[in-house]
Amino acid sequence: MEQLGRSEGVSSTAARTLALSVLSGGLLSLAFPGTGDLGWLAFFALIPLLVAIQGRPWRNAGVLGFLAGLVFWLATVSWIAPTMVRYGDLPWPLAGLILLGLAAYLALYPAVFCVLLSRSRLCSGALYVVTAASLWVVLEFLRTFLFTGFPWNLLGYSQHRNIPLIQVAAVTGVYGVSFVVMAANAALATMFLTWKDWPRLLAALGTAGLLLTVAVGYGEISPLPADAKPAIPVALVQGNIEQDVKWDPAWQGRTLGIYRDLTVAVAREQPRLVVWPEAAVPFFLREDVRRTEVERLARQTATYLLVGAPDRDDGRPRNSAFLVGPEGRILGRYDKRHLVPFGEYVPLRRLLPFVNALAAGVIGEDVPGQEATVFSTSIGRFGVIICYEAIFPDEVREFFLEGADFLVNITNDAWFGRSAAPAQHLAMAVFRAVENQAYLIRAANTGISAVVAPDGRVVRSSGLFTREILSAGITPRSAVSFYTRYGNLFAWGTVGVALAVAIASLRSRALRETPPTEAVCVSSKARSSRNGAEDERRDRGA
Repeated sequence: MEQLGRSEGVSSTAARTLALSVLSGGLLSLAFPGTGDLGWLAFFALIPLLVAIQGRPWRNAGVLGFLAGLVFWLATVSWIAPTMVRYGDLPWPLAGLILLGLAAYLALYPAVFCVLLSRSRLCSGALYVVTAASLWVVLEFLRTFLFTGFPWNLLGYSQHRNIPLIQVAAVTGVYGVSFVVMAANAALATMFLTWKDWPRLLAALGTAGLLLTVAVGYGEISPLPADAKPAIPVALVQGNIEQDVKWDPAWQGRTLGIYRDLTVAVAREQPRLVVWPEAAVPFFLREDVRRTEVERLARQTATYLLVGAPDRDDGRPRNSAFLVGPEGRILGRYDKRHLVPFGEYVPLRRLLPFVNALAAGVIGEDVPGQEATVFSTSIGRFGVIICYEAIFPDEVREFFLEGADFLVNITNDAWFGRSAAPAQHLAMAVFRAVENQAYLIRAANTGISAVVAPDGRVVRSSGLFTREILSAGITPRSAVSFYTRYGNLFAWGTVGVALAVAIASLRSRALRETPPTEAVCVSSKARSSRNGAEDERRDRGA
């Protein structure tokens, strides 16, 4: 009976910890755009997971972290499966397996976080808070680059509406916001983990409170540089062309006509720059006779016209943006540098031939561009990022290092349908404006087009799957932000903290695991050494 009771107790504890892990994954998903957008919830969502892994063996902690991550990713990137079914012609079971595989890979990061945190046995109080936040950021930083990178839905992005807090990204990048949010979770978790140890509890709460105060205080007391240059009138054209017909040759003329009519309509407001979305021109612009229509339109409206269109060199396609000047000729081209794996190119193509269908018309053979091209015009200098590139902070920063005054993001989110993805994509783009303290204007084929101010406020935005025009006045950047100048210095700092904690934990573990006889031997040697030194000093004195 006693053994049965112990077995039931263990089973009950395991079920409780699993439930806490699932709860964390579910709560965290609700903090993100498209699945709730309850940003405040991110400050509490990970508490159940932190409580669940306390005192658990590292293997168990890893399983709990993996489970929480799996729930979170299945909830927030579920749009991947219907995209593959509708546009890749994959059967639902196969699309579901691919979604599950991606979610499982991404869930490895919180699993590793839980393993490392559970092994950091020296951590308590303030050190626990700093260690937890540093480990989380280190793994987000790793995810930004590993296997070409997939920094989607970093923890900090949950705060895209929290304007005072996100200003710290101009110093730390989005990683600093993730750090503060994770620190808050760790500090509040100590209320359940060490509630009897008041000194450590107060130290943890005080540390998180100080971090939050500094971050929000920075946003309140560090105003953006004053606008020293006149505003530039710009217009964003959202054609709302369904992906099913976008690359249909029979629709190409109609598509071009829709963008032409919208551009002529907005020209009455006399914008200096009109932006069309990614691949708005669904043919190779430089090679097609309809190129003259685009050039004539720019001349007719007396505007700079930025259009997304495919291009190719040596027969290999590129995802490009062309700038057509008011005089009616192409002034320059930017080729997308960071391509979407399994969309614009296929890693291990021979092993995964079915993926070719995922990007109809793009054929999965694109070659990447090599330069962070900055267009220099009479209205200012600007860089262009195409779709997926908006989620890579360091790559966007390069345009501002090259002298860009503002940023243009062109994208085609029609693939995602009416899912969480368009809202998540915009939320991440918001941080690129804050990090570089510059305007970001975003033209999306089916939405969400937007004008984002340097402080992250979305001052104008379109609907989803609507045909719209957005007009606004933007000012060129007048200063260089700390993040633009120094990049991921903060993220590298968290790597240093994590390494220091790891080394200290290993040394502590080595001392604890030293056999008693060896410890006595070491102690005896130390005493002998001290006695010998004392004898030598006495001899010298004599």
